[in-house]
Amino acid sequence: MTDELWGERVAARYDSNLGRMDSPEVLGPTVDFLADLAGDGRALEFAVGTGRVAIPLAARGVDVHGIELSQPMVDQLRRKPGGEAIPVTIGDMSASRADGSFRLVYLVFNTISNLLTQDGQVDCFCNAAAHLEPGGRFVIEVVLPDLRRLQRGERFVPFEVTPEHLGFDEYDVAEQRFVSHHYYVDGERVELFD
Repeated sequence: MTDELWGERVAARYDSNLGRMDSPEVLGPTVDFLADLAGDGRALEFAVGTGRVAIPLAARGVDVHGIELSQPMVDQLRRKPGGEAIPVTIGDMSASRADGSFRLVYLVFNTISNLLTQDGQVDCFCNAAAHLEPGGRFVIEVVLPDLRRLQRGERFVPFEVTPEHLGFDEYDVAEQRFVSHHYYVDGERVELFD
């Protein structure tokens, strides 16, 4: 399943589809906030991905480590300036261990929703707690779905519609989850990534 969801094709385009999440107006305050919490301590990013947050945080002088399920995402991180200096443990953020303890463990960009069960999410919290030094903090960035946008019986809400990319969130209100569907139009080929 990892190869399908977070394999080579997704990793290769991941950064080009971040939209405003990669803009200085969003990324700057995020890095400032995390740097303040880390202080002179170490930070661990669960699902470090391509390093969107880890690299600028490390550039601020924070000793950043990562845990990442997808080797292709880490390969993209390694291709970026500063990415080769960030130690990454390949594994599941709900169970894998990085060496040492950390003042800050963080998880950004709705990634907690990749854990599809409550048990998986609880395991992630337990794993964060096991990594934290006394007084450390666990930070999660997550968007609360705007369910008011759904009409009665509707499940899909578009979040981006351009000639190159169609993005729709599919809501399952009863199960309290959503899946983002991405359709990339590349010439005559259309790819779907959930």
